[in-house]
This record gives sequence, C-alpha cells and structure tokens, in this order.
Amino acid sequence: MALLIALGIVAATVVASPVLVRVMDRRVGWVAGPAMFAAAAVIANALRAGTPVTYNLVWANDLLGEGTAVSFALRADGLSAFFALLALIIGGIVLIYSAAYLPEKDGNTSFYTIMTAFTLSVLLLVLADDVVLLFIGWELVSIASFLLIARSGSSGEAGSFRTLALTFFGGLTLLAGLALAATSTGTTRLHEILASDVWADNPRLTTIVAVLIACSGFTKAAQFPFHFWLPEAMAAATPVSAFLHAAAVVKAGIYLLVRFSTIFHDTPTWNILLTVTGLGTALMSAIFAITKTDLKHLTAYSTVSHLGWIVAAIGIGTPLALAAALTHTLAHALFKSSLFMLIGVIDHETGTRDMRRLGKLYDKMPWTFGSVIVAAASMAAVPPLFGFVSKESILEAFHESPYGTVLLILAGLAAFLTFVYSAKIVFGAFVDGERDMSEVHEAPVSFWLPAAFPGLMSVPAVFVLSLIDGPITAGVNAIIPDADYHSHLALWHGITAPFIVSMLVLIAGVAFIFFRKPVWKALENKQLLPFTGNDVLAGIVDRSRDLGMFFGKMAGTFNPSKHLVWLIVTTLGLGVVTLLLTDGIDGVPLAPRTEGLDNYWDILPLAIIGISVLGLVLTKKRMTAAVFLGTAGVGMSLQMMLLGAPDVALTQFTVESLTVVVIMMVLRYQPRLFPPVPARRKAWAGALAVLTGIITFAAVYSLTGRRDRSELANWYLTEGVEVTSADNIVAVIIVEFRGFDTLGELSVLGMAAVVIAAVTNSVPRYRFEAGTRPAPFGQSQLNTMPLRKVVTLTMPILVILSVLIFFRGHTAPGGGFIAALVLATAFVLSYMSKGRDENVVKPMTPVYLTGIGIIVAISSGFLGFIEGGFMYAIHGEIAGEHMTTSLIFDAGIYLAVLGMLTMAINDLGGYLRPGTDRENLDYRRDEHNPLPDIPEPEEPEHPTESYPAPLYPSTSEREAREERARA
Repeated sequence: MALLIALGIVAATVVASPVLVRVMDRRVGWVAGPAMFAAAAVIANALRAGTPVTYNLVWANDLLGEGTAVSFALRADGLSAFFALLALIIGGIVLIYSAAYLPEKDGNTSFYTIMTAFTLSVLLLVLADDVVLLFIGWELVSIASFLLIARSGSSGEAGSFRTLALTFFGGLTLLAGLALAATSTGTTRLHEILASDVWADNPRLTTIVAVLIACSGFTKAAQFPFHFWLPEAMAAATPVSAFLHAAAVVKAGIYLLVRFSTIFHDTPTWNILLTVTGLGTALMSAIFAITKTDLKHLTAYSTVSHLGWIVAAIGIGTPLALAAALTHTLAHALFKSSLFMLIGVIDHETGTRDMRRLGKLYDKMPWTFGSVIVAAASMAAVPPLFGFVSKESILEAFHESPYGTVLLILAGLAAFLTFVYSAKIVFGAFVDGERDMSEVHEAPVSFWLPAAFPGLMSVPAVFVLSLIDGPITAGVNAIIPDADYHSHLALWHGITAPFIVSMLVLIAGVAFIFFRKPVWKALENKQLLPFTGNDVLAGIVDRSRDLGMFFGKMAGTFNPSKHLVWLIVTTLGLGVVTLLLTDGIDGVPLAPRTEGLDNYWDILPLAIIGISVLGLVLTKKRMTAAVFLGTAGVGMSLQMMLLGAPDVALTQFTVESLTVVVIMMVLRYQPRLFPPVPARRKAWAGALAVLTGIITFAAVYSLTGRRDRSELANWYLTEGVEVTSADNIVAVIIVEFRGFDTLGELSVLGMAAVVIAAVTNSVPRYRFEAGTRPAPFGQSQLNTMPLRKVVTLTMPILVILSVLIFFRGHTAPGGGFIAALVLATAFVLSYMSKGRDENVVKPMTPVYLTGIGIIVAISSGFLGFIEGGFMYAIHGEIAGEHMTTSLIFDAGIYLAVLGMLTMAINDLGGYLRPGTDRENLDYRRDEHNPLPDIPEPEEPEHPTESYPAPLYPSTSEREAREERARA
C-alpha cells in the first residue's frame, strides 16, 4: 500500500491546490513542496527491505488471452524508485522556490494545480508495472507539459503546440512498441515483458520494438531530430523549466530508455542508434548553446547536450555504462534545476536574462553569483564536484566500449564545449556585462536559497559517494538482474585515459577563458544551419495540411452522392481484389454452400426490398423516397424475423419507423422534388450501381455459408447461458461479453446528440429553402384530433411496454436499446399529435438524459472490480429474482438512446430558433392565443428582392419556385 499512499499524497495535493491558493496564494509552495517530500519518504521507507514494492488492482481480465489482465499495477524497484524520488525531491524544491518566484494573484491556481498534476503523472509513469498504465502516464506527462508551457500566453503558444506534436509522435511510436511487446509476450505486465524469452528467440521483433522505443525516448529526451522542442519550452515560467529539464519530461524519456535496456542492452541496432544519436546531439547542442545570449535558452541547449551524454551511455549497454547514465542523471538533476532557478532569480532582480542587457553582478548579488559558480562548475565537470564524478564515469564507460578511442575523442570535444558554455553563463551573467546595475541588490534568502540548494549539494555529494553507490547499484541490478553489479564511485581512480581527457579539457577550457570575448561575439545568436527544426516541423505541418485539404475535398460538399462515391469505389476495389486475386480469406476457400433456397418465405422480404429500391430510383419526389426508404427497412425487419431473430427485427422496425419521422422533419425544409440529374451523371451512377450489385452478390454468394458456426459462437450458445443465467444470448453478448464494444457505441450515440444540437442550433440554422416550414393553422388542430386520442390510449401502454422490455432483456427478446426506442416512439406520437411545432421535453432534458446515461454506463463498469475487473458482470438474486450489474449498464444505454432521440425531435421539430427564415413567428401555445395569427407576407421593396413564401403555397407555386432554384 506504500505506493498507493505516495500517489494519494500527491493526488491530494493536486485536488487541494485550488483551495489552498485561495487561502495562501503563491505561498502554497510551502505546503505542496513538503507534501512531495512526504511522498518520497513513504517510498524510500518502503524500500528499506531491499525488495521491490508492488501494488496491483485488476482493470480488465483476459485481454490478451485467458489468464491475462490489464491492471493498475505499481512496482517500485531500484530503477523506478530512483526516478520517483528524483521527481518528488526536485519537484518539492521547485514548488518551495515557486512560493517566492511567482507574482501575487496571477494565475497561481492553474500553476500549482498543473505542476502537482505534472509530478503525479511522472510518478505514475515511472512506477507503472503495466504497459497500459505506463502509456497513460506517458501521455499525461505530455499533456501536463503542454499546459504549463501554453499558460505562459502568446509567447508560449507556438512552442507548446510544437512540444505537443513531437511528444505525441513519441506517444504513437511508444503505443506501437508496447502493443507489439504485449501481444508477442502475451501479457501487459511490464516486468514480465522484460523477462520474456521472446526477445532472444525473435531478433527481428526485438529490433523493431527497440527502434520504436528509442524513437519514443528521443522525443521526450529531446534527442536529434526532436531536440528543438526543449528550447521552445523556455517560454514557460522558470519553475516549470527547472522541473521539466531536471526531473520531469526529459527524465521520462531517459527512464524509458533505461528501463527497456533490460532487453535491448546487447542489441546492436539499439547500441548504435543510441550511441550515435546521443553523442551527435551532445556535440550539436553544445555548439548551439555557445551561440545563445539568453541565459534560459543557453541552459536549455545545455540540457539537450547533457541528455545526449546520458543517452549515449545507455547505448553502450554495459552495467558500467548504465551506472554512469544513472549517476549523471542524478548530477544533472542537481546542477540543472539549480541553474534554471538561479537564472530566474537573476531575471527577477534585474528584469532581464539577456547577457547583452546585464552588467557586472558579482558584487551586487554575491550569494547568487557563488551559487551559479558551483552549479556551472559541476556542469562543466570541474573537480571536486559531483558533476566531475558523473562525467568521469561516462568517459570510463566510453573507454571500455568497442570503439573506446573514437568515443573518448568525441566526448572530450563535447566536454570542452560544455566547459565553454558553462563559463559563458558565469561570465556573461556576472562579469562581462557593461550596463549599469547599481540599483540591483541580492534576492531575499527565501528566494535564492531554494534555487541554490540542489546545485550546492554537488559539493558534499562527493564526500558521501558510498551512500550514492547503493541507489545506483540497485538501479543497475533492476535493469540487468543477472549483472550482480556493485557501484564504486570515487573522485580518484588513478591516471587513466578518461582522467587524462578530463585534465586536457580543463586546461583547454581555462585557456579559452582568456580569449572568450571575440569568440562569443563572433558566434552571438548565429544560425549555424540553413534551416531550423521549427522550419522542418512547419514544413511537415504545411504539407500535411495540404494533403488533408486534398482528401477533404472528397467530402467537402453537401451532396451525399459525392460522399458515397469514394466509399463505393473503395469497396468495389477491395471486392475485385478479394474475388480475383485471392484464394480465400483466413485460409477458408471462397466456396459457397449450394443447398439453394430453403425457405420460400424469403422471397417476400426480397420482393419488398426490391420494389422499394426500384421506387427510390425512379421517384422524383422527396416524400415518396422517404416512404420507400421506410418500406425497404420493413423488408429487412421481416427478413430478420424469418431468420428467427425477433429482438433484432423489432429493433430494426422501430429504428426504421423513427428514422422516417426524423427524415420527414427534415424534408419540410427542402423542395418537394429532387433536382434534375444530367444524363451523364445518371449513366455514371447506374454503372456504379450495377457494378456494386455484382460485387455485392459475388461476395455474399462466396462468403455466406463457407464455414460452419465458429467455435466462439458455439461457446456462447452452449456455455453462455450457464455463465450468465440468461436465455437471451444476443443481449448478454452486447452488455456483458462485449460490453466494451457497446460502451464505445454508446459514446457514438452521445456524440450524435452533440452533433444534432450543434448543427441545428448553428446560425444560419439550415441551408434549406425559405418558407417551407409550415406554420400551424386551424385545420391542423382538427387533423391531429384522432392521433391525440390514439396517444391518450397508447401512451401508458408504450411506457409500461418499454419498462417490461427493458427488464426482460436478460431472459427474452428485449433490452435497454429497444426499450428506449419504444419509449421514443411514444414521444414521436406525442409530437405528431400536437398540430404545431413543439418540444416534446424541456430543452435541457436530452442533454441530461444523454450525459447521465453515459455516466451510469461507465460507472457500472467499476462495480466489476468487486469480483473481476472493469465491466465484469456480477450476478445474484434479489427477492428470488435473478439480477445482474449489467442491468445498470443497460439502464445507461436506455437513457443515452432516449436522450439522443429526444434531442433529434426537439431540435428538428421544436420551437424555431434565431437564424431561421420564419423566426418572427411565435409558435408557442398561449392561453390568450391558442392559435397564433399568421402574418401576411411583406411585399418586397424592389421587384427583384425575394420575400417569404406563402405558408402553404400551391403546387404550381412550389413547382415554379423549384424551377427558379434549379435555374
């Protein structure tokens, strides 16, 4: 439970932050920071026994086969605990620093809420022992970083979107890699995937997954070619930059690479890809850093460079190299978080972080100056600081690799460039400036001390290296369990090749200081390449937009036939390929059974559908077409009934009835006749139709009956009843065995309701012909009198029938969907009996029905955790009646379907809204005016100006208007 408690502490901080900000404003950091330390203490205490700490709660059973489950699984071993403690401790320090850095009452609610959520996301990622949970944590980290960068306003808008695009690309490659890993090993548990024998048995699969995971890690760890998003993130507030660079997003990428080194550490593709990319990024970014004059941008590129060092060390893959990567990860977190926060102190006190606008600050801000020297010196690997120890360990790992000499030379060059830009931070910010800084003073202790603290820890760390050996050893042995590695960090390992390289770098670096100014001046803000990463990304986005617009033109029309033509052509193409170029599907030949017609009643629905389709093709009237569409649905319903599926037939028939009513509501706005179709288009459509018929017939003839009932179908029929105590196996499959599918379809219904509301409430509301919506008149009230009587008699019956169908769905034909359709029929009859446009329910009722329905359906899934997992149906008896939690899920379906249908009736047949051509008419019933007066059409001021058509124009007038519209 320790891991759950730690997550709970951080989650409670997220929830409490908005309330605390109201009370304490920016000083919430004094509470949030210690909360992070408390969570770290819980994890550290739980690991004192030296064995991994775990927690597991099943989400879904049998996802990848029998015995597999997706779980909310947490695991803290040496590696995950290392990164979790790093995130919590650095995050706590940054939050305390924020209490002094942030302005009063300036968006602090969003800052603290997202920052603590950011920490929670990182914690979830590094502790996840299920790849589904790991992926969720990965994406939450991306979203949190996007929000923190975007909240900086217009300055961060472009950078936040670029960050999101690149890190989400990494999310896609991670999803692909994790999916391959999970399906290949038959489990979603991370430690089981890493321990599987699949990787040794299938080198090709191992290489593919290694490349996918490497790309994912590169996006988060800002490695080439994804490096440019990290400097863009500098638009965020300084505390965000400090946390993001030291312990959050970038360390998430490092964690992923280190974690999967368990299976890839001896894969050549992995070794070469990480080593080359890492060292190349380290060199490139170090050069870019030297050109910068903005302290945050310079430090951002230095982060990219140091991450390159770490990635290259991971690529070496030996236990020594992995230990060096973890050591430098810790050192980097200390000096880099400190540098960013100290730059924030400089910016806060001077009003700028541009070296060109700074003066000599070493005597104005002595404590800040000293703290920056220590942090920058640690970054430059100056002994005897912890950064020197970590850099030496990486050089030693390079030296022991197969290409040790080449890697040492490249690393030595990168180390020299590191010294140069580290010196530029110190001299550029405090020594070389020429502007007057006489009014600048040292920051308060409460401000600079939290900023200086992590960097200053680089000094005492070298005296307690034996204490650091423990976590490093545990981390390496968690990566390679059979390594039996023991870390031995030390300041002095004798005269070795790495030591000689370090000394040469220090000598060259100190010598360079004396010639620094002309070099820095010559490179000041120079663009060293003809294009930037932003230019490349912008080009990709532009080309993608152009491609999307090209494909969008296929559907960029209100003409349904232009939407259908591409679907038909695609279907025809697939049909031709399948029938002509393949021998079968799934190994089953395309050989139909030839028993012939076994039920002559099947001719009846065939005739009904055939006549309906023929009528649809030949009619010129929209209303007639709607009727034929309905009769085609009746034919389908009859066919289903003849096939022995009464519940499906009833559903189909009710859907067809309601669809026809909805179509009729829409047809009121359109001309009576279809527009004339050119002969050429008729010929093209006819050819497509004939070809579609041929392909469809061939597919049905070839595929129908080519195999016996599947093993799964037989299991449903033989075992489903016993498992669920249900007789209606169709309904049970929908709400229990395939409940996830139904939940997805339910969300589609909810989206349909949203789309109906969005389209019908838009202004202008419709592109329909003006004046075609009829107003109520005296005769309409008389015409609906018989239907009102019918509604009075049938409404109670339909309500009771709906309830009965709902409750009997488990044992007989019925269920939530068809029950909602029956009740919706009652609403439709009620609407049709009004004699005028009226809402059948209050305007917000459909919204409530749909929303509550989806919430009820999702919430019912959590009840399954009591026995199995999410959506697991629990069965029992209440008062002698068999009951199941799937009934609650079915109730959610019932409400959502009812909400969607009432939304359609209200919005298509309810009160007129602004933007329609007859909005001046008030159709609502009034006790003083039960039948509103019909205003006379106004004469146009100009002869050519159109005017509202008569409410019920004659046939000749309609035809004349349609003719004008066609012209």
